[in-house]
Amino acid sequence: MRPNPPVDRSEGKAPPARSSFADAAPSRWTRWLGLRLAIGFVAVVLLIDVAAGTHAVLIGFLALAPLFAAAVESPRRTAVVSATATTAAVAAGLPSGMLGSLDHLLRVAVVIAVSLMAVYVARARTGREQRLRRMAEIVRTTQAAILREPPQCAAGVELAARYVAAYEEAGVGGDLYEVVADQDRLRIIVGDVCGKGLAAVRLASAVAGAFRQSAIIRSDLTQVARDLDDLVAREPTPARAATFVTAVLVELRGGEIGTVNCGHPAPILRHCSGELEELKVSPPDRPLGLGGPRTPECVARWDVGDRLLLLTDGLLEARDSERRFFPTSALRACLAEPSVDQCLDAVWDAVHRHVGGEPHDDIALLLAERRPVVR
Repeated sequence: MRPNPPVDRSEGKAPPARSSFADAAPSRWTRWLGLRLAIGFVAVVLLIDVAAGTHAVLIGFLALAPLFAAAVESPRRTAVVSATATTAAVAAGLPSGMLGSLDHLLRVAVVIAVSLMAVYVARARTGREQRLRRMAEIVRTTQAAILREPPQCAAGVELAARYVAAYEEAGVGGDLYEVVADQDRLRIIVGDVCGKGLAAVRLASAVAGAFRQSAIIRSDLTQVARDLDDLVAREPTPARAATFVTAVLVELRGGEIGTVNCGHPAPILRHCSGELEELKVSPPDRPLGLGGPRTPECVARWDVGDRLLLLTDGLLEARDSERRFFPTSALRACLAEPSVDQCLDAVWDAVHRHVGGEPHDDIALLLAERRPVVR
């Protein structure tokens, strides 16, 4: 099977990490859709009231228009809908001759009261949305400081990475990845810090920085793992917090894949034939920071066109509505896409369909494809 052609990514940058928030601005029609529907609802109620001759019985339904606007529109547009609904409620008393009667005034008062409440609700909702957007931006900025974009191509390997943050809990996760290229050798780490919050972010940043230094100095991948062991053990931790890091360290050199797995999900190798192979170690090694001897580096082979996926447990533990885990067999089709970027997009789409929404845990993905050597 011929390997997939390399993909030209504009300006030398990998696509940004996928997140739970849509970055694209809504269209003009979408922005005004809630306002138009609310005012249209007011018009429909008025027409039905006039046609049925209900003597202002339907005026109370006009209060639903401001409530609908409050759910989707800004406070200013909600106020416009509220004023329209109030004006319509007053005008609805003219055809029936009930204008100024006690029944008519009571129904108009209900519309006014609900309209004022709707404006308050819209203001509170937009305030929360703005705070959530600022929090999401802080999360993205923090993760960008830790997770540097990998090089597009190094040591005959094409790379792409994604980080999918689970914003549902409004927490900054401790997933990490790092790539260090050194002449004809490429070293990669993908890991997951136990816990969330600032302590997890601090430890993830320290592990990524220590890996960048140790991966250049050490000739043995197992020694790199020992250096990270020492770092995690020295890091200060909050009281009663179990601190360890699951990680997989990979060295790519020509057709060889060296692996040191520290209690982390095994990398998945997709061969050109479509077969999936998990690069497991037996017995499983301890996570970083728990001490003990390290299992020697395991070596596997890969050919030109093969793809190696490194992941965190957020992918494998993604559950659907029936609490079933994400099947690894679904990765076979995802990793067959024309480019590494499209492969990771396909993986994310598959997870999204399986979960039926956003994932409940952070997911870090890094995909490497062996390219033919260009002389």
